[in-house]
Amino acid sequence: MSDPVSDLKRELIAAAERQQRHAAAHAHRRRHLGRNRLLLAAALLVIAATASLLASAPWDSSPSFLARAEAALRPPAGVVLHQQWAATTTAAEFGCTVRHRPSEIWIDQTPPHRYRVLLSDSPPPKLLNAGRRALACWNGEGLELGGVLNSRETLEFVSPDELRSMKPRFVAPVDPVADLRRSLDAGTAHDEGTTKLDGRTVQRIRVDPDPGCAARGCPQRPLYWYVDPKTFHPVGMEGPAGIDIPGRRFLELHVVVRFLAYEYLPRTAANLALTDIRAQHPNATGP
Repeated sequence: MSDPVSDLKRELIAAAERQQRHAAAHAHRRRHLGRNRLLLAAALLVIAATASLLASAPWDSSPSFLARAEAALRPPAGVVLHQQWAATTTAAEFGCTVRHRPSEIWIDQTPPHRYRVLLSDSPPPKLLNAGRRALACWNGEGLELGGVLNSRETLEFVSPDELRSMKPRFVAPVDPVADLRRSLDAGTAHDEGTTKLDGRTVQRIRVDPDPGCAARGCPQRPLYWYVDPKTFHPVGMEGPAGIDIPGRRFLELHVVVRFLAYEYLPRTAANLALTDIRAQHPNATGP
C-alpha cells in the first residue's frame, strides 16, 4: 500500500525539478532576459517553497491530521460540552505528588456560553499568599465556579448556601481543551504520530512552550497531548505547568491529566441547568 505522505513529498520534489528544467529550457531558447529571469525566479520560488515545506512538515504522519483535530475539537453549536478529568501534580522542588479528585465542567455552546466547573486541581485564590510549599502540595476541597465566558464576573459557591463574586476574577482556563485548540490554531502544535498510553493507541501532539512566558520563569519545555486517532477527543495530557504568582517566582509543577469524559450533551433543560451555578443552588444568597 502506498504512503500518501511519501507520495506527496515525491510529487512536490518532482514538480520543483520539472519547473526548474522548464525554466532552463526557456532560458536557452528565448533571448529576452526579462522573460528568462521571470521563469527562473518562478522555478526557484517553487523549489524554495518545497524546501520550506519539507523542513517544517511532519512527514511521518498525515499533514492534515492537525487540521482535522482542530475541527473535531471545536464543539458544535446547540450542545452542552461536558468534560471530566483527573490530574496528578508533582512539585520536584518540595518532593510532593498529589493525586487530585476529578474535576468536571459543563459549557453551553450557545451564546452567552454559560458554564459551571467543579475544579479540584487548582488552589483557591485566597491561598496565593500562602507559602510556596502550601501551594505546591495543596490537596483541598477545590472550587465550584460558574458564570459566562469572557464576562467580568465569576461566581463561587461557598458552602452551605452562599454565592460570592470572586475577586480577583478567576482567570484560569475553564475549558482545558481550549488550550489545545489555541495551540493548533497558532501552529505551535506538532503531530508526533501514534503511541501507547495506558495500553491504548493514541495520537501524540507536542505543543511548544510560549516564548513570551520565559521572562516570568515559566517552563520552556514542551507539553504533550494524547488524543483518540479516530475521534480526536482528548485522552490525556502531560508536561510542565505551574502557578504564576504575581510579584514572586513562578511555581513550577509537572502535571499528568487523564480525561474521564469528553462528550456533547443535548441542550435540554436538565443539561442547561448543569451549566448554571444559580440553578444548582437556587436557595443560595448572594449577588
